[in-house]
Amino acid sequence: MRRGPTTFSLVLALLVASLVLALTLGGALSTRAGLHALGDSFGRLVVATASSTEALAGRDDADARAALQELRRTGVRLSTEAPPATRRAPVPVLQDVGRAAGELLGDPTRVVVVQQAQAQIWVRSSRRPDQWIVMQGVGLRRQLIRSTLALMLFAGLVVLAVAAIAAHMLTRPLERLAAHAPALLGGQSLREQLRGSPREVRDLAKALGDAGEELRQSARERELMLAGISHDLRTPLARLRLALELGDAGDASRRDAMVTDLDELDQALAQCLAFVRDGSDEAVLDVNLPTVIGQLLALRSVPETWRYDGPGHAVLRGRPTQLRRALGNLMDNAERYGSAPFAVRVHAQGHAVRIEIEDHGPGVPEALLARLGQPFLRGHPSRGGAAGTGLGLGIARRAAELSGGRLQLANRQGGGFVATLLLPVADGEVPRA
Repeated sequence: MRRGPTTFSLVLALLVASLVLALTLGGALSTRAGLHALGDSFGRLVVATASSTEALAGRDDADARAALQELRRTGVRLSTEAPPATRRAPVPVLQDVGRAAGELLGDPTRVVVVQQAQAQIWVRSSRRPDQWIVMQGVGLRRQLIRSTLALMLFAGLVVLAVAAIAAHMLTRPLERLAAHAPALLGGQSLREQLRGSPREVRDLAKALGDAGEELRQSARERELMLAGISHDLRTPLARLRLALELGDAGDASRRDAMVTDLDELDQALAQCLAFVRDGSDEAVLDVNLPTVIGQLLALRSVPETWRYDGPGHAVLRGRPTQLRRALGNLMDNAERYGSAPFAVRVHAQGHAVRIEIEDHGPGVPEALLARLGQPFLRGHPSRGGAAGTGLGLGIARRAAELSGGRLQLANRQGGGFVATLLLPVADGEVPRA
């Protein structure tokens, strides 16, 4: 399998490309500005030299002739010939020199830049139009090329060094995170190892830690579920086996007990399957809450012990099966662990609807309240013994969280227990009587 590029190489390449582009643009702009300024400076020198040479040529004395002789040694001479045709375009800096000189003289046609074997600048005399002052141009092309190449090489080395350091600083936290990822998923904190790392790396480490904790919690729940299934199924299966061995199938009362054991097995398996299948794949629909509650109340073994207090219409956006299962479990818990009368109360609370299911039983010890909802945690013996699977509250809590709500559990003032579901209502819908 072909290996892809490392993060370090990608970041390094990106930084190098960005810096080279920035330096190239900056160098081009600064070079152009520098050449323009250089052209203006040399243009002034050209005008000054041409004016001095023209003034000396108009004099007929020994000092003037000596000065002209010195100028000839520096490449400045007088010529009555027309400027020769240029072989190629002059270098930009000489063009800037000619432009600046023509502007200073007030007549750009008086200045001609000739590029032959050596660059020359011809300036027409203002006194004698047939006479030209010829100055040798400085050969800047080779010097410019050499200096530009040297500057680019130096800038490239600096850019490479800076990019390598920056790429190392950016990728080092990721390398540390990758090296300690197994420990992070195992629950170990990497706060010291990631000290000074960018915020994004710390956020990624936190997300990985949370994901690892969820995986560990899921594994613990499955182990606990398997242990609970083994425990919960063992007793009814043992009773069924004993009844079959004793030949109790012919006795009607014994058969009823066997059917009860089978129902208990079916309910335990259904609860376990409901807990494993969290219902997140169920479609989210509009659900009329009072209708669902009415259907569940009609299925109670003694509906007369229940009372509904709430609006006749309250639309929720949720998963119907999960909501029905959560409310049914809370009602089952109230009947199993509490005492009549039972009540279901529904009322609005901001942008949510509050569903309270309460009983008048002995309540729950305060030490146990914080643990309620954990898988296979059954109610206190004072609330009805150890019947049930211990998954009802966990399923209800998960259903509430999937709908964007939460489950609250508390003892009632004056005795009893109340389970409260806070669920968001659909947009534009409010519970009404």
